[in-house]
Formats: sequence, structure tokens, C-alpha cells
Amino acid sequence: MEQIPLWAMLLAQVVITALVGFIVALLVIRRNKTFGQGREEATFQTLHLAHRTLPFLRQGLNKTTAEKTAEIIYRYMQAEAISISNGDEILSYIGVGNNHHSQSTTHNLQVNREVIKTGRTRVAHGKSDIGCKFPLWDCHLISSVSAPLKIQKNTVGVLTLLYSDNPSLTAGKIKIATGLAQLMSTQMELSELDRKTERLAKAELQALQSQISPHFVYNTLNTIASFIRTRPETARELIVQFAEFTRRTFKKHGEYSTFAEELEYVHQYLSFEKARFGDRLTVVYRVDPEVLPTVVPVLILQPLVENAVRHGIGKKVGPGKVIVSAEDHGAECIISVIDDGIGMTQEELREAIKRRTGINYGVGLSNVSERVKSIYGLENALQIETKPGEGTKITFRVPKYKSGIVVS
Repeated sequence: MEQIPLWAMLLAQVVITALVGFIVALLVIRRNKTFGQGREEATFQTLHLAHRTLPFLRQGLNKTTAEKTAEIIYRYMQAEAISISNGDEILSYIGVGNNHHSQSTTHNLQVNREVIKTGRTRVAHGKSDIGCKFPLWDCHLISSVSAPLKIQKNTVGVLTLLYSDNPSLTAGKIKIATGLAQLMSTQMELSELDRKTERLAKAELQALQSQISPHFVYNTLNTIASFIRTRPETARELIVQFAEFTRRTFKKHGEYSTFAEELEYVHQYLSFEKARFGDRLTVVYRVDPEVLPTVVPVLILQPLVENAVRHGIGKKVGPGKVIVSAEDHGAECIISVIDDGIGMTQEELREAIKRRTGINYGVGLSNVSERVKSIYGLENALQIETKPGEGTKITFRVPKYKSGIVVS
């Protein structure tokens, strides 16, 4: 069975978040005279609540994110207090009874641990049931609803809304707590998918960094060997360059470098291919100087150029041209690799995008495609134009600045 791409899973989770948020909105109808007015206000409030909590919950569940999330929920809910726990400790508590309910004691955690164990919402009525030892005149909390926070099927935390007798705990409030917990769970699942996507991208990058095409090595060494007697000076220069090229390829890189560095690496690679192809290969660079400092993912350009040479020009009868282009477009850089080689059918293109490792296709094109989508989003995915006999053009956009993307 073909594996579902992580970006597709991510998109599905976003849709689920929107649906759950809408359902919660229908439940959070309060302080209004008509159902229509209440629905509009509640929808706005819940979507705003989701928007406010998303940046924190996407970072996972810990004390910091729990405190920020609890503060936001407390401002929107009519509960007397809000608690978020992971079962072993109370990560955040805000509202009535903070001086004693916020402590991670066995008594305070009894309901939370039950929810963690069963994975089901727990409604508590009465002082002892909610884990409160204080008399009513010291703490007027008498009921609570504790809903599980889940990632996939695993319960990783508990959201608890606590109430006094005014307002009392109703069926509507139980549904609200459950809906909010589902919304928070979906946001945390997005966080987990983010981490999985990042780990996958790093693993693929490491695989690509450790890969030098055996065909490329064989062809380069053959080219050098052919020059040893006829053009010894050229052979010596190629040996030095090849040693530097392999050293750089196997060197442990960070995740990002400047476009200037990536272009230098491509230029080095193409020097070997030009030596092998001779007059059959023409390389043209069209690079705006303004884009050279742009920080881009490591090895984002060379695999595309290698595909153009190996699968486009290498299989073409007669001379061919490869154009490496990087255009300055304000806040963005538009990068293109164009060849006038044999091109591909749409079926061949689909196969090339897949993770094929056979004779026809390597992992370079699919690796770049997945990493670009993972880092910059679907809107910046590779745009590939190709037809048999008419060559191939691959284009993608990268922002000149993106938070979190720095040379390491």
C-alpha cells in the first residue's frame, strides 16, 4: 500500500481542526437573546480561541504552553477555574482555589489520572469527588468536567473546567469541555506531525548528503583517466576538484546554507560534467546578485541540475543546454533549472516524483520536492513543465527571509 505523504496528513488535520472548532462554536452559545446571534458570536469566539491557542499547542504540551493556553481559555469560558494536567502533575491552574487546587498532590490528581487511564471524559460532583478538601465557605467549587487530551489514540493530558453551584454544571458545559479538548488534541497532533515531518526531512537530507551517484563517480573517474596522457594538466585539476567535491559532499552540513554556496557546489559539479560531455553540454547561469545571500535548504539545487544533465541531456542525441536561473522578485527568489533534453511524459514525471531508487530515477527530485513542501508549504511546491522531446523546466519560490531558517 502506498504511504500517505505527511503533507497530506497535515492538510487533513487542519480540516479536522476547522470542523471541530465549528462544532465547539455551536455549543458555546451564551449571553445572547437569539440562537442566530449566539451562533455567530460563538463561532467568532471559538475560531478566535483556536487561533490564539494554536501557536502554543503546536509546540507540544508542557508547563509554558499549558499556562498560556489556560489563560486564554479562562478568558473565554464561564468556568470558575481551568486546569491542564499531564496526569503526573498539574501543568497549569487558573481561577478559584488556585492556592490549593494547583498543587500536584495525589488527591488533586485523582480525577486526572482516571481520565488518563480510561481515555474518557470524567464528570465530578461534590467536594470529595473533585478532590477538594476545603469546606464550601473556603472554596465554593463543587463540580468539574475533565476531558482527555489525545495524540492519535494516546491520552497525554487532561483539560478540566471547574464550577461552583452558580453557574452550575450543565450538559452543555460538559459538551463544551469535550469539544475544547478535541480542538486542543487536534492542535497537538499537528505539532506531532510537524516534528515527524521535520525528522523525515532531516533523515532524507542525510541520505542525500551521503549519496554520490555511482554513475557520476564512474564517469568522472573515466574522464580523468582519459585526460591523463592527452591533457595531464586538466587531469590534475580535475583530480583536485573531485577530491574537494567529495570532501564537501561527505562533510556534515547544517540544514541551511546561502544560495551562493549552493550555486558554488553546482558549479563544481558541472565542471566535471562539462569535462565529460565537452561541447555537447552548455551551461548558462542567470542569477541576480540580490538573491545570493538568500538562505535556502542545503542541496536544494544540485539534485535538480544532476537530473537535468543525467536524464535530460545525457540521453539526448546531439548538444544540449542547462540553464540555472535565480531571479529577484522583491521578498522572494524564483529558482529555475531548465534543460532542452529529452523531457518526460506525465507518467514518467509521476514516477520521478515518487521515491524511486532504480535505474531510471534517483531520490534527488523527490527529495527536493518533499523538502520544499515541508519547509515552505504547498503553495511553494515545485512547478514542473515537461514534454517528450521538449525538455524540462523546474521552478520554485523561496522567501528571502523566513523565521527559523538560518545558516547553521
